[in-house]
Amino acid sequence: MKITKLLGVLLFVLSLNLAAQSNKLDKKMQKVYDLVDKDKIKEAGEKLEELLNENPEYGQGWDYLSKIRYKEYKDAKLADNLFNGKVTITTKDKNGKEIKKEDDTLGNSLLKLLSEIKPSKKAFNKYLYFMRKGLLTSPDADHCSVVLRNYYIDPEVDTAVSKKALKYFNEAEEEFSKKNYADAAKMYKRALEEQPDFFKASLYMGDCFFFVEDYVNAIASFKAAKQKFPQLLEPRKYLIDAYAKSKLYDLALNEAIETMAVYPDLSVIAKMEDAAYLINKKINIQWTPRRVFPNSFKTDSLLALSNSFSEELKPAKDPWNYYLEAKSVIKPVCNSKGLIVKPTSLSMSHYMEVYSWEEMLKKSKDPMLDQARKMQEAGFLDCYVLVTCYHIDFYDQYLDFVTKNKAKVVDYYKKFLVARD
Repeated sequence: MKITKLLGVLLFVLSLNLAAQSNKLDKKMQKVYDLVDKDKIKEAGEKLEELLNENPEYGQGWDYLSKIRYKEYKDAKLADNLFNGKVTITTKDKNGKEIKKEDDTLGNSLLKLLSEIKPSKKAFNKYLYFMRKGLLTSPDADHCSVVLRNYYIDPEVDTAVSKKALKYFNEAEEEFSKKNYADAAKMYKRALEEQPDFFKASLYMGDCFFFVEDYVNAIASFKAAKQKFPQLLEPRKYLIDAYAKSKLYDLALNEAIETMAVYPDLSVIAKMEDAAYLINKKINIQWTPRRVFPNSFKTDSLLALSNSFSEELKPAKDPWNYYLEAKSVIKPVCNSKGLIVKPTSLSMSHYMEVYSWEEMLKKSKDPMLDQARKMQEAGFLDCYVLVTCYHIDFYDQYLDFVTKNKAKVVDYYKKFLVARD
């Protein structure tokens, strides 16, 4: 929603130990906030990194670090003047004649290199890197999850809105800001009549009904938006909320589960758990934190520019070493997306990520893998690894899997939907 709506239920009661831990982290975070208030951004980032090294599960910390890194990126943009078209390179041949720009491979290569090392490029890579790192270890770094999805996954919308449709939309926005929701809905509708593929108009019309508690029309509007834009999460997320407000909790849960086969955003997981709670049930699946980035064909752009963020080697017996070693074995039969495309007896799976977990489970009995082992025995290791333990670095594998196995994903979550204790 334009203003976030909560289901209004308290799902978890923290133990005294957790409350004490939270209080301890809050005090440490205050030191970070104080540094930011003093405009000591670099020191704040370093202090927060120290905190997160000790508490890697702390989602609020990762989300705040991402905002610090974004501020550093915006500041670095101011230092880009040297590279913003103000550098020119002239190359001459052996006879002293100037080489044309289009033929100057050496000069063009140097300009490309300069653009890659300019301050904002490095700062932006750092920004993305630490959000990706946060999602390895934290199940509730919601801001990191949303930003990475918006940057890497979501398609651009409303890029060619007609002037007339935009006029109606702007009038609707003005009415909405005044809380004249009925008038706003009429103008959003006119914008849609003028341009049926206007995403924001479609979504915000449902918002108008939601805010006046007309959930019947809100549901109809969000359903229509979902049909028009099936790969976007917002209509589905708002539809879940509208079902919940209508006390249609089973429908809210079903919609949340189906949305997991569109994109497993952390906010969707939270809504799924909320909906299960409201029918006195829970999803009996525990997420497993990672100690390494996913196996991938891609070279991390940040690591290519600097060694200062290299990952530390894991202890020799750490099960994630077996995971990492699996890459070199399976890589020859995979395409660049990590899909197993050549005949092999190594795995029945079609995904590098699943094979890597299979090898880790085969070679390690570490208790941290008990949940994954349980899912393997139930025949759902692929769902567990690619959906529940999703990481944006293997999105292509996730997408291929859920496109072909939506019914299995739905069955997986319903199989582990159990009564609350």
